[in-house]
Amino acid sequence: MQNEAKSLGWIEVPIRRGDPTVTTLRPTSRDKARRNSLSAQYGMDAQPLHTDGAHLIRPPDIVILIGETPNSTLTRLWQPLRLHDEAIQVPPEKVCHGVFLVHAGADSFFATAYTERGYRYDPGCMTPGDARARQAAAFFADGQKNAIDHHWDQPDMILVIDNALVLHGRASATADPTRELTRVSYHLGEEAP
Repeated sequence: MQNEAKSLGWIEVPIRRGDPTVTTLRPTSRDKARRNSLSAQYGMDAQPLHTDGAHLIRPPDIVILIGETPNSTLTRLWQPLRLHDEAIQVPPEKVCHGVFLVHAGADSFFATAYTERGYRYDPGCMTPGDARARQAAAFFADGQKNAIDHHWDQPDMILVIDNALVLHGRASATADPTRELTRVSYHLGEEAP
């Protein structure tokens, strides 16, 4: 898979500074989770819909999740806007213009939840800074009811997520504490910033 991605000009990027580009995701209790992670906030409970790497100046374009063994914890997927041949929908004004503080340590910055590159949203690292951003956060939280469940019910399953157009989250893993997924994230064809 990584060779195919490289042949397409995709560039592997880590989600966290200092981490490898290929990581193993495991459900983690709040007390054992990495600081500032969604696991630190939600533990083994369901994680909200989010963009991987929302705290980065440029989040990854593509996120690939690989489940070598079946597990019972669903990955939830939600595409806020679907593009149809008849009409191209545009995000609501609150999503395009609400300003969030993106917590990235010493490199924190302000951003909207949507730009020409796509969506950036993670309630774990983004704090609404105005009324439109609070409305945008409610819009994303409401998307949970329209999310589609991806079942990891076969060995060696691969899920490719367009990280700029589709938000994803994890269902509760309390009944499946040994779940493991491998994650690889990419920028498409351009050098990483």
